[in-house]
Amino acid sequence: MSNPTGSGPKISTEKAETTDKQLRKALNVFDIAYLVIGAVIGSGWLFGSFYAASVSGPAAILSWTIAGIFLIFVALSFAELGGMIPKSGAIVRYPQYSHGSFASYIFAWAYLLGAITVPPVEAEAVVTYMSSYVPGLVTSTGVLTLTGGLIAFAFLTFFFLLNYFGVHVMGKTNTGVGWWKLIIPILTIALLLGLFFHPTNFTALPGGFTPYGWAPVFLAIPTTGIAFAYLGFRQGIEYGGEAKNPQRDLPWGTIIGFVICMAIYILLQVSFIGAIDWSKLSLKPGDWADLTSTALSSGPFYQIMKISGIPILMAFAIILLIDAMVSPSGTGWIYTGTSARTFYGMAADGHLPDWFLHLNRWKVPKWATIAAWLVGALFLIPYPAWVYLATFISSTTVTTYIITGASVVVLRRTAPNAPRPFKLPVAYLMGALAFIFAFLIPYWAGFTTYWGVFALILAGLPFFYMYTAANRFGIRRLNAAVLGIIYWIILGLSTWFLIYQDIIVPYNAASASGTALTFSMKYFTPFIIYWVLMLIVTVIFTYIIRMWANEEGKRHISSGWWAVAMLFSVLILDFVGPFSVWKSPPLPFPWDTVTAAIIALALFFWSVYSGILTKDLEIVLKEMGVIKEEK
Repeated sequence: MSNPTGSGPKISTEKAETTDKQLRKALNVFDIAYLVIGAVIGSGWLFGSFYAASVSGPAAILSWTIAGIFLIFVALSFAELGGMIPKSGAIVRYPQYSHGSFASYIFAWAYLLGAITVPPVEAEAVVTYMSSYVPGLVTSTGVLTLTGGLIAFAFLTFFFLLNYFGVHVMGKTNTGVGWWKLIIPILTIALLLGLFFHPTNFTALPGGFTPYGWAPVFLAIPTTGIAFAYLGFRQGIEYGGEAKNPQRDLPWGTIIGFVICMAIYILLQVSFIGAIDWSKLSLKPGDWADLTSTALSSGPFYQIMKISGIPILMAFAIILLIDAMVSPSGTGWIYTGTSARTFYGMAADGHLPDWFLHLNRWKVPKWATIAAWLVGALFLIPYPAWVYLATFISSTTVTTYIITGASVVVLRRTAPNAPRPFKLPVAYLMGALAFIFAFLIPYWAGFTTYWGVFALILAGLPFFYMYTAANRFGIRRLNAAVLGIIYWIILGLSTWFLIYQDIIVPYNAASASGTALTFSMKYFTPFIIYWVLMLIVTVIFTYIIRMWANEEGKRHISSGWWAVAMLFSVLILDFVGPFSVWKSPPLPFPWDTVTAAIIALALFFWSVYSGILTKDLEIVLKEMGVIKEEK
């Protein structure tokens, strides 16, 4: 069922090495740091503190702190990889170097789903804040109207144009705007702490510091915009091929930018909680969950300052209206470039056509940037509200970070002589912690979010069969297409009937009445059938592709089985844990998190053991001069 070994076109990595050299080298360490700051301080600072407080009350401060500590291990891992092999679209290219095409495709597809949705979510944030003074843009539940959607699309178009005309234009513009994005949140913190602070909000209200218990402290990380806000730390790495001195600037720009942003977000949460005046919101003191039904939902910090009655705060609220357009827009145009470089990186890995590698006259990936604009706009339709998209993005994007810790350890073995200007200390331990923490965040997103993320990631596998495997591993495209279509049919029907109709619909009905489902075989049976069915189908279909593949394809697929196990592990843990649909989950907190960490550690060891020296890595190392060409 396969073509002769070695047949097919030139490896895409070789073609990408040519275009990589043509990218404009225009970014310095400050530009990299401000790419991080500009991406992290976007709509997250405008809405994240509000939604986090509504879920976990004053303990949201811990949510931001825990998420920051967790992600800094991932950021440090990326810092080593970024300094070692600086590439544009790097996030989706590192798995290709350490584990081959199968694992890299799974993570690249998941990352694309997350990255492509950030520009629309930032456009939605701008429009939502605009609704504070322009009626008719959003509904009472925060969903965009037709007019609001058209304005959001106009912002997306602006993000696209700024990127299309050169990284030097976008980079320098972003560095200038970055000063604004630092100053305004810092002034907000100072004004609220100094002029409108209520210490009793932290411990003296009903429920105290943790009014809803400890589980919501972790649930808030992926579902309220916290993880979404922090995810911007990798933006400097994504532009690695366009840095002047990437080995030095990428790691340090990333670390400096992230630490600054983490401190700002924690202080913003403290100031927001302290600034809540319950009497002005007509809420019972300590009723954190009902904050979402108040005027704060359209513009949290703006509304707090507006209703404070303090002249200086009321005047500063006008500045926040301006910032509500500047901060999300800055993040939006950064992520438009990130999405374009994700398309570029997937083409470099051989997962997309080579024309995504083509550059325009300003040395920007031409068709990749156009695709980022148009595909991103499609997400305004199914997710016309900020918090829905933020949760989706956090879950899909953090899922892709799981491989980072493993890649660091594998590349220490397969490329020991590669330059590492920033070298992670105790790499095995730090890599394991990065892996575990990245595994926990999509798990904490909860079953009602992850079931959709899981299905969408699996929906990408037929594209791997039909495109990557056919082009690189000699699979006959017709055979792969038949398998892929059958896979889509099974996935679609089983997800709709066994998960959505049998579990999600009853859960939504129960939630509408303020309750949850009682754990029973009525709901457990369809889930187990679904989980076992999709596991069997995924393994068998992928194994058939492996049987048809050439020797390189067999190695690549064997190196990626752990990634499939990771996806299915998160799904079953989510179903039985406290972040699911149950009144009383069979695996309660904190034992669920302990179990998840143990499973993640086992997957880490499997992923490290599975790492291989790929042709793609050899090509890159030869280009860098690490491996000498044979004469």
